[in-house]
Amino acid sequence: MNGRSIAGRAAAVTAASIGAVVVLAANASASPLDDAITHLRHLAGEDVNTKAGVDAIASFTNIVGADKLRDISAQFIPLGYAAPTFGCGSNGPITTIIAAATVEGPGPRTPTSLTPGDVRFSASPAHTGVPLASGLNVAWVNVNNGQSGIAVLDDVTEYQLPSLSKTITSGAGTVVASMWGTIDYPGARCVMTPTVGTFVVPDLPVAAPEAPAAPEPQAPAPGSGAPGPGAAQSQAPAPETPAPAPAPAETPQPAPAPAPPAPPSALSVGG
Repeated sequence: MNGRSIAGRAAAVTAASIGAVVVLAANASASPLDDAITHLRHLAGEDVNTKAGVDAIASFTNIVGADKLRDISAQFIPLGYAAPTFGCGSNGPITTIIAAATVEGPGPRTPTSLTPGDVRFSASPAHTGVPLASGLNVAWVNVNNGQSGIAVLDDVTEYQLPSLSKTITSGAGTVVASMWGTIDYPGARCVMTPTVGTFVVPDLPVAAPEAPAAPEPQAPAPGSGAPGPGAAQSQAPAPETPAPAPAPAETPQPAPAPAPPAPPSALSVGG
């Protein structure tokens, strides 16, 4: 028996213990939650690990109660507890994996924002190294609308390596989910036992609300002298060139003296 077989059996025993915490009581009439869990059991089939994950959800919902689950705070995002994990780890063959869920909030949206009604499940192992393959699974049920499903966390990064995440569409409402499975690393395989948690997917419009338009400028009051909203701004007048200083007035010259009378001609003397 190799190390992977031991880890797998230990995980199965732990998962079965978690799933058998509470035996579901029979109800006179099936609720949407009961129908959703029945759907999950049908999807799980005879797979032991998948059945343990579904049983973990059924036990959790039976302990808490559907009515109380609908009032869970939207801030409750991480799954309930770190999942015991076998077959890998830096301090021996036992470690933990933190599972979480991300939903879109009411704030401003970015190109990477989720579509309202979608949930992104992710896992963060306490094991160093780059994962080579993901065998993680998540089973979920929406308590409010009765939708449910099982998905493999098979999203990849830009380098085509496992991102250990998966985005699903659950619709708005309280979602209960469990996560379990395997992660392959160079020289090690992490076998994750089921962890269970609950959170709220807010009911938001698909299209983000548009920002309010800027108020239009108001026309100035009559007689204020202020330019109107469409009036062109007048340029400041260019400084004028100073006029040259006037030339000094000329000093008046004295009038010339009259010429003296001419002497009598010689022809007119004595005669």
